[in-house]
Amino acid sequence: MPNDPGLKIGARLYDAAYYQGNAITVRPDGWDRGEGAVVYSLAYLGLRRLGSLQAPVEASASDNPFHQVIGRVTHVTVWAYRPGTWPDRLDEHGTTWQQYSADTADLGTWAAKTKYVRVWQQAAIGGVCDLDPLTEDSFTTSVTIME
Repeated sequence: MPNDPGLKIGARLYDAAYYQGNAITVRPDGWDRGEGAVVYSLAYLGLRRLGSLQAPVEASASDNPFHQVIGRVTHVTVWAYRPGTWPDRLDEHGTTWQQYSADTADLGTWAAKTKYVRVWQQAAIGGVCDLDPLTEDSFTTSVTIME
């Protein structure tokens, strides 16, 4: 199941807008630890649609109590269709897939389009952590699709 007890935080997925309706917490997959990526169908997760989501940020330990450093960012990538292969061109973003890296109260048109979802984390390196590495041409990893 999508909940790996070894990870502390996960994305909270709701089937209605504004964090309403049925919800499930999905822990990030392990691609950043050398494991394969995991994509779930909404049916597998028991959701009829994806209306809103919460993608928490995990803070790093800091010696200064007034300064928080972002340690890991939770991302949620959604697809309108079963991802047979990862998009080989970034211009497909927004057409067949979309990525969220912050709490989103209303997915708008993506609420009706989303059929598959992936939750993953990325360490905040130099403040840049907004692109799913699985969309880059040079990146290869095993992908498991749970249906």
